Amino acid sequence: MPLAGRISSIALAAVFVWATPTCGRAAFPKTNDRSVYRDDQTMFHQMWPEPKLLDGKDSSDDYPTDMLLHSVELKQKYPVLMSLLYPFEWEKNFKGNPVCVSCRSRWWLSYAASTLYLLGLWMGTSVMKDREPFALKSTLASWNLFLAVFSLIGAIRTAPHLFAMLTDFGFEYTVCRAALAGYGNGAVGFWVALFIFSKFFELFDTVLLVVRKRNVGFLHWYHHCSVLLYCWHAYVWEMPTGIYFVVMNYMVHALMYFYYFLAAVCAKPPKWALMVTIMQLSQMAIGIGITLSHVYILAHRTVPNCDGHLPNLTAALGMYASYFILFAQFLSKRYCQKRNGDMREKVAEKMQ
Repeated sequence: MPLAGRISSIALAAVFVWATPTCGRAAFPKTNDRSVYRDDQTMFHQMWPEPKLLDGKDSSDDYPTDMLLHSVELKQKYPVLMSLLYPFEWEKNFKGNPVCVSCRSRWWLSYAASTLYLLGLWMGTSVMKDREPFALKSTLASWNLFLAVFSLIGAIRTAPHLFAMLTDFGFEYTVCRAALAGYGNGAVGFWVALFIFSKFFELFDTVLLVVRKRNVGFLHWYHHCSVLLYCWHAYVWEMPTGIYFVVMNYMVHALMYFYYFLAAVCAKPPKWALMVTIMQLSQMAIGIGITLSHVYILAHRTVPNCDGHLPNLTAALGMYASYFILFAQFLSKRYCQKRNGDMREKVAEKMQ
């Protein structure tokens, strides 16, 4: 079996063993299911009422979600640690609801940005065709380092929260709990929002490729466009599973952009490019598994009042599947075929 196939099989098997739905384990209040607001066109541009917390109480400034790593209890228990980890009050007091409704009122923004991006790519490539490429070595290195640090901070802010959700409430909670009550407020909610907006300024990656006259392949521009469209759609519709995409993407990008930074400043690029590609491929396999688990729960109603939006989940499956195929092809072409070619050359040299 090819390397890409082995990686995909292992990742998918791990996800399905870990994430197999168990009927009725999680119990949510009726307000957890946001379908009534998604289906009502008059509610689209309005702020949706916040769901009840698991204890039946309304969310408050001190308890905006079911759990927070910078909660009142933890702050009292570990005052020094919490002060070091979460020093900014504006970060801890972030409210996701106003940001979500603002994005819904600008639902067209991702489509406009993607259209302008593709037009700019075509025009930029044409303009640079007969021009000398720009070096921009310092700009490239600084940009990649900035994105690496940004992604690392985002991973530090979001990954522990997802881990705590899984350990405290279980897998079904992470795919069924309304986004606002699960991870939409506080420091984690702030960095989720930043993640969504970062997909706009990540388009600058392509600008650097075009002006340096580097090849902009289908995988590159398709990935940037589709991620932007999907993330904006998921945030607008407040998808529960968005926390998985955010955490995985932050973690992979922290390593990937740091690799790009080192490749820009070092005489020879690091030798762990294969690891980055494997992480990207594993991310797609895990995304497929989580999305299928969510669809299963919604279709069979194994969890009462489970929240979810089937159109977004359908888009997620299509996006993850297409990414998986493209990254698997990239991995096979760049590493497996190259290795086979090198081996054939060595054999031919020995026979001469």
